[in-house]
Amino acid sequence: MKTKTLTLERLKETVSYDPETGSFVWVARGRGIRTGRPAGSTDKGYRLIIIDGVSHYAQRLAWFWVHGTWPRLIRFQNGDQLDCRISNLAEGRYLTTKYDHGTKEGKAAYQLEYRSLRREDFSQKERERKFGLSLADYSAMVAAHDNKCAICRQPETATRKGRVKALAVDHCHTTGAVRGLLCVACNTGIGKFKDDRDLMLAAIKYLDKHSGREQVAAKLELVRKDA
Repeated sequence: MKTKTLTLERLKETVSYDPETGSFVWVARGRGIRTGRPAGSTDKGYRLIIIDGVSHYAQRLAWFWVHGTWPRLIRFQNGDQLDCRISNLAEGRYLTTKYDHGTKEGKAAYQLEYRSLRREDFSQKERERKFGLSLADYSAMVAAHDNKCAICRQPETATRKGRVKALAVDHCHTTGAVRGLLCVACNTGIGKFKDDRDLMLAAIKYLDKHSGREQVAAKLELVRKDA
């Protein structure tokens, strides 16, 4: 099935998706489409949705809707192939190499590829351990952020082994409370400033001073006083 020609913008123009229920509803108008009605039909145990003449598996559309990237393989965690709640979906991978498990080197190479292919699973376990966030919680946050950083409002661009990283969970280091999702650049930036508001304001004043903004602000203040 073709997927790369379908953009996220076009998907959201055509259907709405509820990550908590897994349901798709038509929002567009067209031949065979009734706005407000459930989208798709069941075929061989899977839900299919036709967009612009191309059939798509609903679970792949769900993943694309939330994460903004196409998965290679989707696993249904409860075994129900019609349950497209994002909390029920996990990205899977096929191992590409046969390893000799009878040798230390073979076992190590297998573990390396296995962890690489299941990186998102391990990342989710880390979120649950550190922040108490379930996959549903994290997916809801990604959807609420429109898969963009809460500071720069841009999607993540940093990659690891050719794959774009998931947005990082930012939290208060004093209270432990989760604050939002950040890209690597912004998360690293506030980390370097040690979450110190005064230090960050000092940096802003420094930039203003050397960009000429400080002089412009002073002139505007004089104009206001003379008026």
